[in-house]
Parts: sequence; C-alpha cells; structure tokens
Amino acid sequence: MKKLLALLLALVTLFSLVACSKEAEKGPSSSPSPSPSQTEPSAQPQAGNVDPEVVGTINEDIDHSARRTYKFVYAHYDNNLLEQQMYDAFMELAPVYNYELTRMTGDTDDETYVTNLQTLIDRGDVDGFIIETTNSVQNAVLALLEDSGIPYINLFTEYFDSEGRVVTPTVGIPQFQTGYESLKYLTDNYKKYWGDVDTSKIGLITIDFSVSPALHERIVGIEACFREAFPGNENIFYHDSFAAGQSAWFTLEGGYNPVAQTVGSHPEIKYWMVASCLENYSQGAARAADDLKLNDTMLITTVGHPMLEQEWDNGYDGAWKCAVAISNYAYATPTVLGLIALCDGRATAETLWPQFKKDGDKCAIWYADYAVVTKDTYKEYLTKMNDMYGPNK
Repeated sequence: MKKLLALLLALVTLFSLVACSKEAEKGPSSSPSPSPSQTEPSAQPQAGNVDPEVVGTINEDIDHSARRTYKFVYAHYDNNLLEQQMYDAFMELAPVYNYELTRMTGDTDDETYVTNLQTLIDRGDVDGFIIETTNSVQNAVLALLEDSGIPYINLFTEYFDSEGRVVTPTVGIPQFQTGYESLKYLTDNYKKYWGDVDTSKIGLITIDFSVSPALHERIVGIEACFREAFPGNENIFYHDSFAAGQSAWFTLEGGYNPVAQTVGSHPEIKYWMVASCLENYSQGAARAADDLKLNDTMLITTVGHPMLEQEWDNGYDGAWKCAVAISNYAYATPTVLGLIALCDGRATAETLWPQFKKDGDKCAIWYADYAVVTKDTYKEYLTKMNDMYGPNK
C-alpha cells in the first residue's frame, strides 16, 4: 500500500509540475496568491551596500523588533529526539528574532506530510516554512512550496534537481566530509582501544538510507576513509536500511539487525567498526554490541550527536565512541536568519549565502559548524557553539 501511495504521489507531482510550468507561461495574471510576507512590507529598512555574504547571518546588524512578528512553521517528517531538540532551539530563539513558531509533523509518512503541508499553505497565514523531510517527498513538497510563493529553508538535507544541482536554500553539513571525518577518528585511534592488531582482521559495517543522496554521500565518505586507512582491506559490509523495509527506516532496528546478522555471518573478522548515516542506526548498533558482548571488539561512530549525548549524560561507556556533533543552535540560528532575510526581501532563494553557493547550483547550502566529539570533549564543544549561536550570545 505504501509503495502504491508513493507511486500515486509521484504521478500527481509530475502533473502538478507540468501544470505549474504551463501556468507560468501565461504571464503575471496566473501568479499564485502572495504570502503574508509578500503582501505586507517589512518594517525593517533596506540596508545600503550590505555585503551579500553577511545577509542572513549573525554578523548582520538588523533590528528585528522594527518589523511585525513573522509566523513560521517547523514542518518535520519524523518525531525523533533531534526534532524535539530543534523545536526547542527554534522556540528559544523566537523572542530574540521576533517570530512565532508552530510545528507540523508527517509522522514518518509521505502522504501525511504532504497533506498537512498543503493544509497549512491553504490556511494563508504562514510567512515562512522550515522544511525537514526525506527525499521521497521532495518533488511533491517543492511543487507545493513553489506554487505558494511562501519563503522556506530546508533543514539538514538539500534537494537536487535531475541534473544534480541544489535547488533549495538549505542549512546542513558537507555530507561526504562529515562521513569521512566520523570514521577517521576511529581509524586514527583504534590502537587506543584494541592495541596493535592485524588490520586484515578489521571489518567495516556501513548503514545507509540510499534514496537520500545527501545521506548516501556520508556513507561514500565513510568507505573512502576506511580504504585510505587500510589499503587492500575490502572487509566492507554495506547495508541499505531503505531496502530493508519501512520498519528499518530511521529506527534502532535499522541498525541493530545488520550488525547482529553481519557479525554472526563473518567469524573470520575479529574487530569491527560500524558507521552509519544517521545516529538512530548507530544507537541500534550500540544495542547489538551490548547484547552480543562486543563492546571490547567493536567501535561505533555516526554523523549526528543528540542520542549519543543523551547516552553519555546517562553514563554510557560502550562501543559507541564518537560522533560528528552539530549544535542545535548552529543549525537553528542560520536557518531562522536566512528565512527572515527571505521574508524581508533582503535576499532571494538564489542570492542567499553566496559564499556557500557552488558553481552550477541554483541555491546555497549553509554549512553549519561541526566537530567530531568524544565523551571527554562533547560538553566543551557544545558550550562553545551555544555561546556563538544561542539566544544569549
């Protein structure tokens, strides 16, 4: 049933995109109804000769109290710890940057997400959207947003067109590089945990979500790091959580099962590294390491830190040794400031953050500050980022 709904959704989207294209040819009279931010001019005066690289950043001198209060929606696909923490961060920033925030969830269902988004657009009182979705609904979401004319920022994962160009203003991270660096800590420090072992006996388990190009790039970086660290070692065991079925999508099961199955099937491998594109899978891998008593012979890493931070806060000291950490404020503040710049008319989706826009892309990806952290370093790093991007900076 899910596959049928996804197919129908894709067909509807295709017809919608074609219709939008034909409507655009008719001229100004066929333009969509403007959003509130378009019909009501901003009270913020237009700054003269402002460096475009400063617009929509913490370095811009803007009196946010000089305009009306914007109404934003945080529209997220899942309901994990990360989404709750991001919502909390956005709420803490709201009085600082003069906006109200409501949230919308898709409950991890494509049709629900698109339907709820359409309902909010039809309501007519939203100034801007913070969009967090999977790539499975990319085309449908893009069609709705572009037709509405309401400004938006993508959070975490960018959207690409058929030619591989970024087509949404996005706040995220360099996917290949963060994947690479997440594993590099383990390849640089494995002797600290295992001693000087025979590297031909080391295996790597990777856990992907293949339909997301951004998440897949993390796995590409992870596997490149392993091959660079251990030339000639092809003990790489790739798992695609998407192919495993919906019960494995963004769940602990999606990490637990491939680890348990792979380790059981390969007794010739004595030492394991596990790296995933999302922390949900690494948390599942950590549970498998606990159950199978592999904490002395397994090292786990991931991109993303809130779940591991919570584990460490509760005294965890197992195989999950590190993660790429990005402060929630390092995500939230650029997202909010970029969205305000779009609503104010001080930037467009195409001109926002030109310092991050790559040749050929239609829009830029703001790369949030990040670092690989361990149990000994995570608190200091997150405090530093909160001081830089938080509501009390």
